[in-house]
Amino acid sequence: MADSIPADATVTIEGTSCRTGFYGDLYPLFDSVGDIGAITVQKTVVLDDQGREFRRVSYPGHDWVHSRTRIYSGGTVYCAESQWSQTRDYYVDPSNFEYYCRHTGIGSFKREEDVPMPVMDSLKLDELRGFGNKHAYNPFDQKHSDEVMKSVIRLPESVCGEGMRFYKVSLEGYFTSTKEHSFFVHDGKLLLVFYHDVGSENSGIREVLCIEVPDRLGDYFMGLMQQYPRPD
Repeated sequence: MADSIPADATVTIEGTSCRTGFYGDLYPLFDSVGDIGAITVQKTVVLDDQGREFRRVSYPGHDWVHSRTRIYSGGTVYCAESQWSQTRDYYVDPSNFEYYCRHTGIGSFKREEDVPMPVMDSLKLDELRGFGNKHAYNPFDQKHSDEVMKSVIRLPESVCGEGMRFYKVSLEGYFTSTKEHSFFVHDGKLLLVFYHDVGSENSGIREVLCIEVPDRLGDYFMGLMQQYPRPD
């Protein structure tokens, strides 16, 4: 199946071997209007391989093709095998990214706003994402969810006001890290949103189930928010 393409899969396009996996666990930005990938991917199909349509990407100096397969909405990107190592080195270098905090609402809809955070430590961002992955709500893994629930703090939705999502985008704009984990600050602590109960499962009481981020990590990101506050 197309959705199970391995990260190191290759495909031959017009005599050139192309390989994916160079961007690790980043998400290709080829889906939404305005994404550079959506703008630069060509319309002509250069290969139709059992339902997978491949199109070239107009990115000078880069021999890339794109297919709308894979589990992510942005599809899968392949580069020429001869460029793979150099391109992979680029996407593991933290200096080739811009870093952001996306401010969102938790209790009610609020306008989202991205605030640049140019001094964010990439390793700490990876650590925060790892914490989020480890403690994320998974409706398909009851054992995992039950274990995480032992550390859950329940707070009324009304005190959870503004949420934050920390992420990075590659300098040329083709790839981003996940924005799926939401955090907020309460009582001097950074908390991870585990589950937002809008009242359907709790007698109409709207509350947020959350997990406390370790102080060392939480203090770092709260410090960044003080250094780069959301504009009024």
